[in-house]
Amino acid sequence: MRFINNIDDDNIIKHYAAVDTLYHASFWQLFCICKLHKKISNNAFAQLIQSDHISSFDLFEHKEVVTSYGPELRDYILTNVNHIQLIIHVYEQDFTPGKKLFLPDELTGEDICGYISQYVASQNVNPNHLEAIRLMRATVQIPITDEIRLAAKRRYQEEAEKMTSKGTLITSGVGVILSPDQEEVKKYEQNGNDYTCSYSIQWLKDTLDYPSVLNNFIYVFEVVDVPQMRSLQVHTRTQSGIFDRVFRSQSSRMYPDSFGFKSVQNMCNLQMNAYYEFLNANGVHLEDVLQWVFTQYLQEAFGFPEMRTRFPSKGTTYSEKCSTIITAFESILKQYCLYVKHGTIDFELMAMSSGSVKFDMVPSLLKEKYLYGKGADYESLTHLMFSDQCMLKFIPRIHKAGQHYKSFLELLRNETVYLSDYHDRDMPSLRFLEKHSMIHISAEGLIELHDIRRVALLRDLYQHDVINISHYGANITPIITEWEKDGIVYGNNTLFSQPEVDYLNYLLNRAEYDNGLEIRNRYSHGVLQIDPDEAVHKHNYIILLRVLVLLAIKINDELCTLNPIEPIQP
Repeated sequence: MRFINNIDDDNIIKHYAAVDTLYHASFWQLFCICKLHKKISNNAFAQLIQSDHISSFDLFEHKEVVTSYGPELRDYILTNVNHIQLIIHVYEQDFTPGKKLFLPDELTGEDICGYISQYVASQNVNPNHLEAIRLMRATVQIPITDEIRLAAKRRYQEEAEKMTSKGTLITSGVGVILSPDQEEVKKYEQNGNDYTCSYSIQWLKDTLDYPSVLNNFIYVFEVVDVPQMRSLQVHTRTQSGIFDRVFRSQSSRMYPDSFGFKSVQNMCNLQMNAYYEFLNANGVHLEDVLQWVFTQYLQEAFGFPEMRTRFPSKGTTYSEKCSTIITAFESILKQYCLYVKHGTIDFELMAMSSGSVKFDMVPSLLKEKYLYGKGADYESLTHLMFSDQCMLKFIPRIHKAGQHYKSFLELLRNETVYLSDYHDRDMPSLRFLEKHSMIHISAEGLIELHDIRRVALLRDLYQHDVINISHYGANITPIITEWEKDGIVYGNNTLFSQPEVDYLNYLLNRAEYDNGLEIRNRYSHGVLQIDPDEAVHKHNYIILLRVLVLLAIKINDELCTLNPIEPIQP
């Protein structure tokens, strides 16, 4: 403290240069605590921040510093395009955990827009920063314009083309084949980074009736997993590799479109497009199948009340089809909400509601449906048992023998492991797992899996981010009750699970995610209608058909759970 109090205009630059890099953040904390902003002049501060050792994030973390030296910090930002990270951080900080930064009042919205434009046009740009700028939405503090975002998009495309022409890209391709000779209903093949799914044309020809078409989406094309009926199209945390975890944006305003997720989306679109064209070629129109599901099948199979909806007709353009099917989707959601709430569908009451339905507000007919993990204990349990980053999986003697495992669970399932294999620093983690009945440690120090039901349930939750409780047996109820009491899990009752809600928000609107495709919004607002490229509308229509198929499966699953019937299976 004596050191910091001796600092003045004459020696601050010398003293700061003598501070070890590790303590620069502490220097600015003490700067504020000792109120040096009342002692150090603006001229001396302006000279100090020109130092190469200044950390921008340390400076702008302290409101007192930013307020006291506003003009100097405004110039500090505007004279260096490399400070673009500050602007992006300030934009994202309301959605992302991390340091709270402050910008000086002297830095106007006009300044910021001009600065961002300067960065986009500069010689050295970071593609990640360009992508962040493209996805920004105008705020009071950062009133970015559509022109700037378009410039960032075009510059990003230019940089991507340069990278492609100069280097070798590692790509992974997916393919879908409808095979006339294949006996198996479905077959998967991998060749390096390429994946191919092939399906039997004979099976598809033998299952052209409407119920079988719906079941093909479940059992053949695997839109959902059986019996959980969770969408397999959504992003899950376990899809993200180490590259995604380290380098991709962590902003909660960005849907985590990892490389694994994008591969899944490509495959899903190819599957739907191939099957849609196959059905058309064989005289079956998927729109008619969906119309039948909602207006006839549900009523005949489950006594569901009359549902009114209109699907796209055969002669319309894909642009028109997109607008029509979006309206059908909204209408079905509203009607289902009314049915769950009132046991009937009052169309006059429905007509009084003009707003869009929020996906997380669509209720479930089931009293207990979804289970989610939460809290530090859940994160610790899943990390220790299943993560490829947990070092409990590594035992030197086993590693030397040439055996390598992806997780602690995999290690325990394949090897004989003892407490003596671990260092003292690992003991708290092992005892924590023992306390929660994941493992059992014998008197001789043998470590084994303990309650397999708990391990399996937790692993299912870890891999999919959600569990459909209604498809588990009653024997797990005591475990869930215990975990709820311990604050490890929580449940809710909605038609869509939270991963499905997030996915639908990503596809259809921009309310939650800056990188959302906002297909619903763009057609509703007339933005996409003006695009003359029918291929764009066809691509969007394929995605919207996938959404309607998922909705049909989710509603059918709830009604089947309450009124079990035997599905057609391959």
